[in-house]
Amino acid sequence: MLKDAQLLSLDVAASQLGVDTKDLRSYLRKQRPKGAVQIPNKPGGNWHLHASLLQQLQFAGAPGIDAPLRPIDDAILGALEWSEWIPFDQAAEEAPVLPGVYVFRERGDEQNPPRYIGQAGERNGKGLRGRLKLYSSGKGATSGLGRYAMNLALADAAWLTQLAHEAESGRPESVEHMARRAIDRLNLAVRWVPCVHRKAAMLLEAELVKRHCSTLWNSPGEEDQDSPEK
Repeated sequence: MLKDAQLLSLDVAASQLGVDTKDLRSYLRKQRPKGAVQIPNKPGGNWHLHASLLQQLQFAGAPGIDAPLRPIDDAILGALEWSEWIPFDQAAEEAPVLPGVYVFRERGDEQNPPRYIGQAGERNGKGLRGRLKLYSSGKGATSGLGRYAMNLALADAAWLTQLAHEAESGRPESVEHMARRAIDRLNLAVRWVPCVHRKAAMLLEAELVKRHCSTLWNSPGEEDQDSPEK
């Protein structure tokens, strides 16, 4: 989530959020979000929050918490705790089953800019892992990164010629295999940052897309109508 692992008391966190302590306690009891700690870990224990969770609640809020929201600024973006960059073919097994934001870039140079930024909601408990597995399975050819990869591949005459040769030799590809090959040809790496819930992921995605729009295949304000939960 975010880097600072300092624990804040419930009263301090509620004060910084500008909400009643009882409302924050109720949210923590019901949702038990990542970054909330009960000490001791039993009924009646005192709740504490990691600074990481507090910051996400400050810009995204949460059910039952009527707090004024702050904009996502450089301080918040600079504190995000991203995963390491890993090759796309490893991502589906390593990504967490939490909501969050993911970023793709081309491999080969650490200075390569972002090419695609997306977000995953809860996805019935599958989160980021579920979204990345959709891409790795080849079932996301019409949404998100899969759509951009397929469009780029279909504009590559050499790639299409190779597919035609394979079909003529009796080795036609399925749609899923074609979609996966379309992503593989881009030689991508990916990293991610988990979020407390889908709204936080959506807000963070929108801000990152806006800031990196000059290098991205996707653009600010663009909606993926084929996949409501990216």
